[in-house]
Amino acid sequence: MSVMVTVTRKWQTDHSTISHFVIPDAKDGELREGYFLERPGPDTTESGLRLRIPEGTYQLKWQTRTSLPGVRPHLPLPWLFNDKVPANRFIYVHNGNYPDNTDGCLLIGYTHSEDFVGRSVDALRAFKKYLDRVGIDTVRLKITSDYE
Repeated sequence: MSVMVTVTRKWQTDHSTISHFVIPDAKDGELREGYFLERPGPDTTESGLRLRIPEGTYQLKWQTRTSLPGVRPHLPLPWLFNDKVPANRFIYVHNGNYPDNTDGCLLIGYTHSEDFVGRSVDALRAFKKYLDRVGIDTVRLKITSDYE
């Protein structure tokens, strides 16, 4: 049985895309609601272009290594992939606040403003707590768009 977390892209600027998501079955201490900051569009499946991934449903697994020094203390990280975006594109959910902190990954936060997500490390810890409880392999992230 899988758990679907719907991620809705809501706001876009020349520098970033910000999405909102809700996790209805989250328990105390886990992330119930938050935001992802991604690179701006257009979407791409190609690596190395510093652009966001396409809409779609993504599986998750744990990644235990990274070359990013500011992210390394927070390993393991959720790692997204599907039939169009292979695991070797290395799209993670990780901490960070600004568009320059990502090459295509999803930066997680409790709060948001233009081109910014806040309390990123806290949100990542709470999201990982949820994934640990339900089992990361049972969770799917479904990314859609509904811009305001």
